[in-house]
Amino acid sequence: MFINFFMELRAAKVPVSLREYLTLMEGMEAGLAGYSADDFYYLSRATLVKDESNLDKFDQVFGHVFKG
Repeated sequence: MFINFFMELRAAKVPVSLREYLTLMEGMEAGLAGYSADDFYYLSRATLVKDESNLDKFDQVFGHVFKG
C-alpha cells in the first residue's frame, strides 16, 4: 500500500528517495502516526517533501492514493 504511494509520488515528479521512504516506514513502525489519517498525512509530508514547491503535488497524490 505504501509502496504505491511512493511510486505515485515519483511519477508526479515529487523528488522522493528510498531513504526518505524508509524513514517514513521507521516512523510508522515507531507508532508516530498511530491510526490517524491526519497524523499519517503530516508524518509522510514531513519525511517525503523537501521543498514547499512540491506540497501541491504531494497533496494531489495523497488524495488520489488514499481517496481523500
